Amino acid sequence: MKVSHVDTNSSEIPNAVKFLSDSSGLEGGKDVTNGKVNKKIVRTLTPTSEQLASLKLKEGKNTVIFTFSTAMLGKQQVDARIFLWRWDARIVISDVDGTITRSDLLGQVMPLVGMDWSQSGVAHLFSAIKENGYQLLFLSARAISQYFPLGRLFNIKQDGKALPDGPVVISPDGLFPSLFREVVRRAPHEFKIACLEDIKALFPADRNPFYAGFGNRDTDEFSYLKVGIPKGKIFIINPKGEIVVNRRVDTKSYLSLHALVHGMFPTMLSSEQEDFNSWNYWKLPPLAIDV
Repeated sequence: MKVSHVDTNSSEIPNAVKFLSDSSGLEGGKDVTNGKVNKKIVRTLTPTSEQLASLKLKEGKNTVIFTFSTAMLGKQQVDARIFLWRWDARIVISDVDGTITRSDLLGQVMPLVGMDWSQSGVAHLFSAIKENGYQLLFLSARAISQYFPLGRLFNIKQDGKALPDGPVVISPDGLFPSLFREVVRRAPHEFKIACLEDIKALFPADRNPFYAGFGNRDTDEFSYLKVGIPKGKIFIINPKGEIVVNRRVDTKSYLSLHALVHGMFPTMLSSEQEDFNSWNYWKLPPLAIDV
C-alpha cells in the first residue's frame, strides 16, 4: 500500500484546499410575507464526490493543507489527512480514552507532564493487526477542543513499536454540546453510531467493513453491536486492564491477546476458516430464530 503526501510546493494545493474549504451550496427559501426569495449559504463538513475526485487521492494516507488569514494572526495553515481505502477493507475500530490510554481523564493529563499513560502492549497488538492487512480507525465522541494531546497519540512508543497510522474521528460539535452528551446525558454512543453508520454507507451494501472493535465502556459495546460487529470481536478493556469479551474475562491484557493475533485477526490473504470466530472460540450461543 502506498502512502502519499501532497507536495506543499505543488500548484494543485490551492485548488484542493479551495474545493474542501468552499464545500457549501445555496439553498433557496421563499418569504411568503413579501414574496421575495432569500438565498442563504449552507456549509457542510462533507465534500462532494466530484470535489474528492479532483484531489486525485492515492490509496492510503493523503495530506491536505488548509490556509486562511485573520487580521490578528495573519496567514495560518492547518494540515489534515484523507484516507483512501479499498472497497473490501476490513476496519478495526478503537476508542481512545481509557482504551488506548489507561483512564479517560489521566490519559489526557499525564502526557502533558511527560508521563506515558498508555495501556501496556497496545502498540504491539495494533501494529500486528495492521501488519495482517487490517485498517485501524480511532474514534471518540469528544470535541476537538478537548483533544489537546491528540498529536501525542501517534507518539506513543512501547519497546520500539508505535501505534499504526489511521484516521482519528472525533465529534464536530462544540465543547459544551459534546460534554453535555457525554457527562450529563451519558450518551456518547449516539455520535459513535451515527458516525460509524456514515462510514459504513461508503462501502458496498452487501458487506460490512467493520471487523472488530475495542473500547472501555458498555456504550462502546452497544455502538459496535449496532453497526454489525459480532460479540466475539468486541473487546472491552476494564479498569484492571483485562480484556472482556461477551461479559467474560478471557485474556488478561493486550499482551495476552497479542499472542492470539494471527488466529483472531488472520492475514487478509488467508482463506482459511478462522479459529477464533464467535462460534469456534468464544462459544457464543447461536441466534434464536423463530420459525
